[in-house]
Amino acid sequence: MSGFMKYWSISSIVLVEEAKKLWLKVEIISKEKNLFFIKWNNKEILFKSTDFGGNHALGNKCTNDKELAYKVLEKHDLPIAKSHYISKKEFKKFEEDKINNLKFPLIIKPINEWHGNWVMMNILNIDELKEKLAKSFLTYKDMIIQEQIEGDEVRVLVVKWEIILAINRVPASITGDNENSIKKLIEIENDSNSYRWEWYEDPLSFIKIDNELSSFIKKQNLNINSIPEKWEEIQLRWNSNIWTWWTMIDVTKEISNDIKKMCIKTCEKFKLEMCGIDILTSDITKPLDETGWIILELNPTPGIWWDRELTSVNTWREILKLLFF
Repeated sequence: MSGFMKYWSISSIVLVEEAKKLWLKVEIISKEKNLFFIKWNNKEILFKSTDFGGNHALGNKCTNDKELAYKVLEKHDLPIAKSHYISKKEFKKFEEDKINNLKFPLIIKPINEWHGNWVMMNILNIDELKEKLAKSFLTYKDMIIQEQIEGDEVRVLVVKWEIILAINRVPASITGDNENSIKKLIEIENDSNSYRWEWYEDPLSFIKIDNELSSFIKKQNLNINSIPEKWEEIQLRWNSNIWTWWTMIDVTKEISNDIKKMCIKTCEKFKLEMCGIDILTSDITKPLDETGWIILELNPTPGIWWDRELTSVNTWREILKLLFF
């Protein structure tokens, strides 16, 4: 499981920068633990990174346990992928008939984890599923098996029951030139894209060759030494996350009113005044009755930092205006 954050995060840095630009007072209590006050006139709000105390404690607990989150979503007829929950103990006597109602390809992910850590996608058969579950259970006690739904992954940020931002999270990819291998094209992308750097240091992180990348391109009958044709687009992973080298496209002005309403409804049911809702949809612009979509994950303390560089929205400025003005 991810460790507790013990550094002055990018989200905190950007929030403090934007607060000072708005002439709000900032008092840092603990930089290492991202705790600080922002004040204006007689109003002061305590922040812990992106948490400003507006989220209900029980709602937070439910979102931190994906099994609980999915069951609450189902209860309120909010769409999720068909799922099966399995423990390490149950896996020792794995019963295939318990997942007969799930259709391949499948994905697996830990119940208590964030940032796309240990999400394995495009699992095509029962043997591959068992192999990847066995690897997962070396680290985790509980996993979710889900049907894999095709579509665009979109992060919708809801604050105080308003949609602030929507971004299409695009998985890492490279474009062939009929000369260089996939490995070399990744090196060129990392060297030439000024937005890419290590970890949180810049808007995008370096693309790295790991087992999941190798497994994904292998299913396209490729390997890191393959030479793609000119203009051939090669997707490198299924999931899109800053930790798995995504890029983002601003779709804030395109998101349909139906999806906006459902995202706000989701926050209301969990009593979350701030939440990043990750959804998967075939078309963000269309009403729900015209397209299939599901909720992937709820993030009650979403990381927010490079939106102002890569989108039309200065997210933190909009949040501060909502909270103080």
